[in-house]
Amino acid sequence: MSEQELFNISQVCENLIGEFPELTVSKIRYLESQGLISPLRTESGYRKFSTDDLEQLVWILRQQRDYFVPLRTLKERLERNGVDFKSSAESNTSDSKVVGGKDPVVTGISLDIDGLSRASGVPTEKIQELIELGVVKGRQVGSKEIFEGDSLLTIRAAKRLFELGMETRHLRMYLVAAQREAGVIEQLFSAKTKSGDVESRTEAKRELDEVVVLGREIHKCLLKLSLDGLETW
Repeated sequence: MSEQELFNISQVCENLIGEFPELTVSKIRYLESQGLISPLRTESGYRKFSTDDLEQLVWILRQQRDYFVPLRTLKERLERNGVDFKSSAESNTSDSKVVGGKDPVVTGISLDIDGLSRASGVPTEKIQELIELGVVKGRQVGSKEIFEGDSLLTIRAAKRLFELGMETRHLRMYLVAAQREAGVIEQLFSAKTKSGDVESRTEAKRELDEVVVLGREIHKCLLKLSLDGLETW
């Protein structure tokens, strides 16, 4: 398909209806009205979509379908950083074996347990084990338990650990270590985070984020040091 090829809105629907059966012309128009897509307009006012527009639309629809990302969050992400739609599509569908950093896909999402299962590829029964262990926590919204992006990151990491031979019960060591670390940090930052001064609370939040990052680095170094006898590094 040539990059110069243009499609009208009906052709866009026809091209994408296989993957998105509920897609309608009205839905596409709505996404445009919300500023998420900006197709060309002919002199007569007809919309014309390029292949780049189609890739952007597919990315948006997949984010909604697979990760339940709010349109507001998608728009902010597009405006703030831009998105490599081809790379994002590949990374979202690949079964990555490397877990690290903050995945932008999980920012601002809310999923029930079935949504977590679809997004992570982990069966709901296994996710339920992680919930019962306490390494994944949700919040009750009506009759459903809803989970945020960090839960998805945890489950993705756990999935790879399972592939490497760990069992659910082994993840308790991470929970215990995190709880102990959190207890110490809470003692140090409790007064700052409860300050009536907005500027002080903002600074405390920045420092708290930095402490978390630094703690992660120290943990990594100490773990390597403790495993030195395995001669794997």
